[in-house]
Amino acid sequence: MEQGVVIVLLISGLCTLCSCLSRQYHFVNIEKSWTEAQSYCRQNYVDLATIDGPEEMQALLETVDGRRHYAWIGLYDDRESWQWTLTNSSFYSEGETEFRNWKVGEPDKTGGCVTMDSEGTWTDVSCHISPGNPFVCYDDDPQRYILNTKKTGWEKAVFNCEKHYTSLTIIRNQTENKKIKDIISDSQDHDNLDVWIGLFREPWSKWSDQGVSSYRKWNSGEPNNLGGNEDCALVTTSDSGRWNDRNCDDKHSFFCYDDNLILIRVNKSWDEALSFCRQHYGDLVSVPTEQVQRSVNRMAQSASTAHVWMGLRFSCAMKFWLWLDGEITWYQNWAPGNDTRECGQRGAVESGAGQQWVSLPKTEELNFICRKCEGMCDSTLKQKHVLRMKLNALSSLNMDDPAVAEAMLQQMKVKLADEGITGVKLRWRKQADGKIFHREEEEGKEEECENMEV
Repeated sequence: MEQGVVIVLLISGLCTLCSCLSRQYHFVNIEKSWTEAQSYCRQNYVDLATIDGPEEMQALLETVDGRRHYAWIGLYDDRESWQWTLTNSSFYSEGETEFRNWKVGEPDKTGGCVTMDSEGTWTDVSCHISPGNPFVCYDDDPQRYILNTKKTGWEKAVFNCEKHYTSLTIIRNQTENKKIKDIISDSQDHDNLDVWIGLFREPWSKWSDQGVSSYRKWNSGEPNNLGGNEDCALVTTSDSGRWNDRNCDDKHSFFCYDDNLILIRVNKSWDEALSFCRQHYGDLVSVPTEQVQRSVNRMAQSASTAHVWMGLRFSCAMKFWLWLDGEITWYQNWAPGNDTRECGQRGAVESGAGQQWVSLPKTEELNFICRKCEGMCDSTLKQKHVLRMKLNALSSLNMDDPAVAEAMLQQMKVKLADEGITGVKLRWRKQADGKIFHREEEEGKEEECENMEV
C-alpha cells in the first residue's frame, strides 16, 4: 500500500489535549475605579481582561466565587476616537486629521456619526437616524464637493460617495469647512439642512490592552449611557456574565488577565526550543486561531531576533504543516511565498513588520514562545473526527480481511509516534453493509475508505 494512504488518514486522528486559550483570568475582589483597576492589573498581571469569545467568557466567570459581583473588564468607550472615512495619510498635512468645528455642547455622545449644519458647525448623531440626511461627497480629481440632497443613512452615503467619487467629505481646515458651509447655504432648504460628513467613531471599540476583540455580551438595553457619562464596561457575574456600561469612577471589583504564553529571549534551534518549553512550561506555542495569533504578535514584538519559533513543523511523512498539539493549520498567516513544503522546515513568526509566518530550517537559532499548559490539559477537549478518503491498494490485498485493516491502523500509529504524537485512538467505522472499504469501478482500482473514526 502506498504511503500516501497513511498520510491522509492520519490527519483526522489528531486531537488537542490542552486548552488553546492564551489568557488566564484572575478575579480581584477589591473595589476600585476603572482606571485604578487598570493600574492594578498592569502592575500585578498584564492588563484588565480582554475577552475574545464565549470560551474565554466562560473561563473568566469560572474564576468567581459564585456570588453576585459587578466587575470591571477592559472594554471602554473612547469619546475622542473620531476618524475620517478617507484613511489615506497622503491626503492630510500635519494636524489636519484633528481639525474639528463642533457646535457648543458637542459632541455629546448621542451617536457615532457627524453632521454639519448651515452655520458650519458639527453635531454627533446616530448613524441610523430615519430617514437619514443629505450628504456631501469629496472628489480629489478634480478637487470638488458634491451635494446630494437625497436623505439616506450614513453608511449608504459613504458607499455612494466612494462608488462615484473619492469619499464622503473630509474637512481638513477652516477654509474647507467654509466651502461646505457655503454649499449648504446656497441650497434651497438650507435652514433645515444638516448633511453627513465623513467623520465618525466606533463606540465601545477600545480595550485597555489595545486588543481588537469584537466579542460583546451586553445586557438587554445596554449600553445606555445613563447620565451621559458611562464609558466603562463591567460584567454582572450572576447574570450569565452579561455586560453593562457604568461611570468609570464607580468602585467595583475587576478581572485581570495573565498571558499563558511566555517569550524566551534566548536563541535556540527549533528542537532545542521544543525541549526547553516541554521541560519548563508545557510546549512550543500553537496558533490555531486569530485570537491566539494576536497574543503571539504581542509577545513577538519584544523578541531580540527577527523571527520567533512557534510549534509549527512540516511533517515529511504526512506532507502537511502540523502544530505540536496535533492540529492541522486550518487558520494560516503565511507571509507570501513562505508556505513551502520541505523536510526539516519549521514555522516561525516575524517579530516585526507584518508579523506573519515564515518557513525556516529547524537548525536556525531564534527566540521562541512557550505555552504554559500546567493545569490546563483536559481530556474533555479530545475530539472525534470522521474522515472519508480514497486510497490505492495492491490488487493482491483482500481489503475485506480484518487483519489487513488492523495492520493499516498499526502502521498509522507508528507514523504518529515517529512524528512525536501519541495517545491517539484510531478505528475504522463500518458502513450499513458491514464493510469498511468499497471498491470504485474505475481505472486504477482505487479503494475507498468510507469512514475512519478517531
